Amino acid sequence: MAFFALPLQIVSFCKFETVKATSIILMGILLLYSMGVQAQKTTKKVKLHKVWISLTDSSKVKGVLYSADKNAIKIAKNYSMDVSNLTSINYQNLDILKIRRKGKVGKGAWIGALSGVGAGIIIGLIDGDDELGWFSFTKEEKALASGIYLGAVGTGIGALIATKKEKIAINGDNQKYEKMLKTIQSYSFTPN
Repeated sequence: MAFFALPLQIVSFCKFETVKATSIILMGILLLYSMGVQAQKTTKKVKLHKVWISLTDSSKVKGVLYSADKNAIKIAKNYSMDVSNLTSINYQNLDILKIRRKGKVGKGAWIGALSGVGAGIIIGLIDGDDELGWFSFTKEEKALASGIYLGAVGTGIGALIATKKEKIAINGDNQKYEKMLKTIQSYSFTPN
């Protein structure tokens, strides 16, 4: 609790106008910094998709989706995309594919956390100061407390939402596989 005591004291002694001006300046600096970082990116980021495969013989395989063609899919069991590391699985052996982008859960948690913190700060500032009394808070203290609380809640909700996997049922059927082949290829590491 001592960790939060100093920021609460600082916020309570600062005038709202000073906090508002400081916030606007910090947001401007962050915006300029992020634009500069984006301008430096010149290479295309590789998108890896994790895949969980249920086979028709009830066994399971997981890895990273490397490629898919008209006969089979290829997966890498670890994150090495070396051709010698690939496992090929014929469409006749595929029962169900579940696909999710690598890092999606972490990104969802960050988005949820930032959304929760932002909403908490706005709610705390809009609620205003309490009447003077034994257990009262300023709007800045409310913004800090609700930002921390809703940030934690948002982190959990964002991570939970991002755990969803796309499910593709093949059941060893050639027609189902051919119908879903373009979708599977859109998730693969190498385009076909």
